[in-house]
Amino acid sequence: MIDDKAADLGKLLSLEEEVRQAENLAALTPLICNRSRDIVDYTQAALAVTGASGQIRVTGFSDIAILDRTAPLVAWLEGQLKKISANTDILQPTAEDHKAVADLIPENILIIPLRAASNGLFGAFIVTRTLAFSDGDKSVLSHLASVYGHALATHSDTPLWLRVRARLSGRRKWAIAAATLLTALIPMRLTAVAPAQITPTEPFIVAAPMQGVVDRILVKPNEKVSSGTPLLQLIDVELKSRLAVAQRAFRIAEAELLRGRQLAFSNADDKAQLAELTAQVELRRAEMDFAQDQLARATVTAPNGGLIILDDPRKWQGRPVVAGEQIMKLAQPQLVEVEVLVPVTDAVTLSEGNRVDIFLDINPLKRYRGAVTRVPYQSSVTEAGVLAYSVRATLVDDKTMPRIGLRGSARVHGPRTTLFYFLFRRPITALRQIIGV
Repeated sequence: MIDDKAADLGKLLSLEEEVRQAENLAALTPLICNRSRDIVDYTQAALAVTGASGQIRVTGFSDIAILDRTAPLVAWLEGQLKKISANTDILQPTAEDHKAVADLIPENILIIPLRAASNGLFGAFIVTRTLAFSDGDKSVLSHLASVYGHALATHSDTPLWLRVRARLSGRRKWAIAAATLLTALIPMRLTAVAPAQITPTEPFIVAAPMQGVVDRILVKPNEKVSSGTPLLQLIDVELKSRLAVAQRAFRIAEAELLRGRQLAFSNADDKAQLAELTAQVELRRAEMDFAQDQLARATVTAPNGGLIILDDPRKWQGRPVVAGEQIMKLAQPQLVEVEVLVPVTDAVTLSEGNRVDIFLDINPLKRYRGAVTRVPYQSSVTEAGVLAYSVRATLVDDKTMPRIGLRGSARVHGPRTTLFYFLFRRPITALRQIIGV
């Protein structure tokens, strides 16, 4: 008796060793179907493996070299295999299920799932025989199924997503689907991150008062000036010459008027010319005043105190300008706003009062709170060549205003939406642009 048990144990260990040494699935299939008879007596055995499509299909029979996939027995077995899952223990088809193939296989059929720990269902091992299977036979077959399942997992090329799908079966699948749906419906706010810059609020534009050439800039960038401070000087040589000519013409006109008044006492004709001479004096006086005004305007002064906003003064020296051309700005340091250049591709619906979070490059850990004050109707091309909307925002409840000219990034908050739309807004936009729907 002891010798028989030792012999059976030796056969089992020998079979396990051969299964572990099998090089591939093709070598493993006949080994499982035929050599298992040494451990448990059966009439016929079959091996089914989970394919790339996720379906369990019969791949081999005992004592048969070539499998006929059109055979009725194969179709019936694969229909029965649809009933098993990774949680199935042993499936035993009923007598009614067995009627369709009663003349092909014996009445006792066992279908044992083949699975590996934490890797899902890899296939099934089917055995048939005339006599009923005892509990001992089922226990041995369950042990063999664990060995074969581990071997199939070693040689399986089933994609990862199929193994994951096998684990996500039953109630777990529906629970995950419901959780995903609820998560996708979480309310969110659409946001966009864009470059930002601190700019002055309604600065005074210092422009060229007339056409001319810039002689020199009299102030420095970021310099604080007071009212009446000279800011820039235009070349005034020609203006001085015009003033000198106008002054001389005025003196000549005055001398001719004086001479005409003296002659008017003795000559009636000279008296008639007094009105013309008076008009000439007034004309020359107007020309002289105009020349003096032009010369005075050659030096531009600050109308009020503030901070000079200017890039490089050397670029303006000797540069011709036209009347009204902007040269610099005069701003109040305490009156600042934020300019956010939101690209058209990232634009969200904004309205007055929307929240803005500003992070400056000089101190990226500090957040400035702001609110949108103006949203442009049309986009424009920025200095970087990007089509963007120039959104204006004011800083809210901040005691220390940042310096004009500082740059950073800002996050503008748009309308409320769902997490699904927040995550897939760009892919949906790109897909619509591709398919044109």
